[in-house]
Amino acid sequence: MRFPRRTGRVGRRIRWSALLVSALIAVGSITAAGHGAAEVVDDFYTPPAGFESSAPGAILASRPVTTKMLLQFPVNAQAWQLLYRTTDGEGRPYAAVTTVLIPRGPAVPRPLLSLQMAYDAVQRECMPSHTLTHGDLAGMLNGQKSGWSTVPAEMTRVAAGLAKGWAVAVPDPGGVDDRFLTPNLMGYTTLDGIRAARNFAPLGLAADTRVAAWGYSGGGVATSWAAQVQPRYAPELNMVGFAIGAPVQDLGAAIRTADGRYTVGLAPLGLASISKDSPEFAARLDSYLTPAGRTAVAGAGVECTATIVSAHRFKRVSEWVNAPIEEILADPVLAGEVDARKRGAETPRAPLYVVNGVNDEVSWIGGTDDLVARYCADGASITYLRDATPDSVIGAHGMVALTASSGAMAWVARALEGEGPVQGPGCTTTTVATTANDPANATAMPEFANAVLAALVGQALGAQR
Repeated sequence: MRFPRRTGRVGRRIRWSALLVSALIAVGSITAAGHGAAEVVDDFYTPPAGFESSAPGAILASRPVTTKMLLQFPVNAQAWQLLYRTTDGEGRPYAAVTTVLIPRGPAVPRPLLSLQMAYDAVQRECMPSHTLTHGDLAGMLNGQKSGWSTVPAEMTRVAAGLAKGWAVAVPDPGGVDDRFLTPNLMGYTTLDGIRAARNFAPLGLAADTRVAAWGYSGGGVATSWAAQVQPRYAPELNMVGFAIGAPVQDLGAAIRTADGRYTVGLAPLGLASISKDSPEFAARLDSYLTPAGRTAVAGAGVECTATIVSAHRFKRVSEWVNAPIEEILADPVLAGEVDARKRGAETPRAPLYVVNGVNDEVSWIGGTDDLVARYCADGASITYLRDATPDSVIGAHGMVALTASSGAMAWVARALEGEGPVQGPGCTTTTVATTANDPANATAMPEFANAVLAALVGQALGAQR
């Protein structure tokens, strides 16, 4: 069932008001402070003995779940969680969880959207699989970490995909050990989550199911890794496109450009993430940290994104370190781990849609420019959109996340629902004043708003598609 389409000024006000509400909720999810709590324990995340012998993408366990829109409103769709075998960054057997959804009704052939969310944390309560099923508004005020993840705001994109009749998979790219920014691993877990979805009979997917992946910021990091390793790691997947937003190609540059900004708290989060991967990095980093820096990095290792960002907004990096940032980033141990998290060593072969803010304070535009240029020189097919939205108090990173969503959704829809390639070979680069003026928004934004409103009032999403 769809909301009746209203025409004229009243209809436009209704549709834009709905979008404004969604935008305010999304922005609100990164502006409030949360409270710490003990790490949750759930046996579902523990792979069974001998899982290592399973093939990547093999399902190790499954369970039906109810997902929630904005922490509170049950989504009227069929949903399950799958524990599956995957591969870690060193090539060893590993496990991860994905949340998969389809519209109500019998399983029918349909395309699959893999949506990588910007969970940006190293705690289970911040992962999509936990937040989408266990988070609630009341818990936010009683020490529940998951309410302070940015994941709930991205459930609006899941609703948009379901409303189109697609299957949607939302992996935990960090896997069962809750990693973030780990090279290769985030790509492997994403691709094996797609394999697991194809292997799960209740979804009704086939070997040749058309699949697209989409992610912004932390989700863009995972999506870009998946795009890069897919030709080598999962060449059998029918990947018709990867939509990548603000992929934070250069973490060192991000520390510089976010310095003193609202989002500077992402810097200790990134350092905590790398420290979890590398004890050598953690030990060397500690020698450069002030007492305040140690507190910031330690806190970032146990909290969700919104809590971390809110606690450190507008702070200076110099408060956290005892040496110039350029000297620290030149340290061979630290520089080696930062460089390992850059993409570009392998070239994606599926079409790419890339968007990044020219004034993005988190995903430095120079890093994304270089990554796109590297891929293009090796024959990639890329539509690259550079958004010149001006800087603001909260930064361009969050604003472009909102204004670029509809354009990315329109591109993903063409990729999933078309019969041929979504775009031709070669690369095109366009700089626009703002993606809010993207012509694709004229049709995509009202449809997006309808899907969100339908989810909030409990309508069955995509049941007639």
